[in-house]
Amino acid sequence: MVFKLFRKDPAQLKERGDRHFSQGRYAEARHEYEDALKILPENSDGTNELRSYLQGQLVAAGNELAAINLDEAEFARLRGDTAKAQEHAQLAMEQAEDAAIRENARIFHDSLADHESHPQSKSSSHNCSGCGTHGQSEEVSIGSTNDYLSLNERFELLIQPLPGNLPERYRNMGEEFAFAYTAIHEERLEEGLRILTKLSESKSSDIVDYEIAIIHFHQGRLKECESLLRHALAINEANPLCHLGLVQLMLETGRFAESIPLLERMISDSHLPDQATIMLGEVLQVTGNDDAALLKFLEGLNYPSAARAAAERAIPLLKKQGRTADAAALSKQYLKGCC
Repeated sequence: MVFKLFRKDPAQLKERGDRHFSQGRYAEARHEYEDALKILPENSDGTNELRSYLQGQLVAAGNELAAINLDEAEFARLRGDTAKAQEHAQLAMEQAEDAAIRENARIFHDSLADHESHPQSKSSSHNCSGCGTHGQSEEVSIGSTNDYLSLNERFELLIQPLPGNLPERYRNMGEEFAFAYTAIHEERLEEGLRILTKLSESKSSDIVDYEIAIIHFHQGRLKECESLLRHALAINEANPLCHLGLVQLMLETGRFAESIPLLERMISDSHLPDQATIMLGEVLQVTGNDDAALLKFLEGLNYPSAARAAAERAIPLLKKQGRTADAAALSKQYLKGCC
């Protein structure tokens, strides 16, 4: 029962969605936002703002996924894979809330359909491949549909939010990894998993193990996920995402007592200590230790990146203890007076 309460809190789902969004995991973020909206109470005080935020983030995540799919559609077209290009363009039309993105996807999709209905033009252009005017028209065609970021640029955007030196480490993993990583963020998990598995067979890597572990988690293979996360930490104990992933797995499976020493170690070893401090406070609160939880949330105020979240959690506990003046002070300083 405690696990269900922990997992199904709309605010928790919203924060998990925000973490996924900040890391470029837009599909995962969208799932979290959708789950939060499903269980958000109707006509309840204080829920309208959260509902509006979640709906806005759903739109943003959909637009990001649509842009990624348009990029992949262009890449597939240049490879000559028209069917795959149409598939990605169709996905972009379905995902996009932004009218401009949706219209670009429709135009791109229709241009592919026109191309398919006039196969003789392809044969004709092949026979005059040395024609200067044909070369110019083809260049214009590519330029007009390639207004989106390249795969390398998209990959760069996806890895920039990663903590510490991970962006550079991910960048140095090579072209195959970059393609797999991008595929995963486009919800093509099986394609990404196939490439990552191949890479893992040729060389041990904490990064590859971590990414495969996350796929296993989303597909419900929790034992495989945990095994890979522990193996990744054995390869590189300093990878903060592996620590965070293992803790989140513990929380998702209700193993709160096991997560506490892991979170304490994350804090002491400076592995995402801001997130770890808030998470530890949440675990302590869920397990009934409000006093210890409050201390952790107050410690979280020392991290600028976590201060607002820490205040939001500390204020109800302060009020519960009758410390209304302290709660009001925190609200004024960190929440602009809004409790």
